[in-house]
Amino acid sequence: TMSEWMDNQDVCRMLNISLRTLQTLRDNGTLAYSQINHKTYYRSEDVKHIVSIVEDRRKEARFKGRTI
Repeated sequence: TMSEWMDNQDVCRMLNISLRTLQTLRDNGTLAYSQINHKTYYRSEDVKHIVSIVEDRRKEARFKGRTI
């Protein structure tokens, strides 16, 4: 059902990331997605699965003096 799917804004808000970072996650295959009529959707379980990955990258970036 559609309640199991999230759009770009939902994912960015949940992961506290920018649209560009979300694009990178799609481009490098970290986050699976589907496109319908030029709108991108993500399964909520896929997003929940990568929360820890994003947090690990954020910690690593902070260690190097950068932000995500």
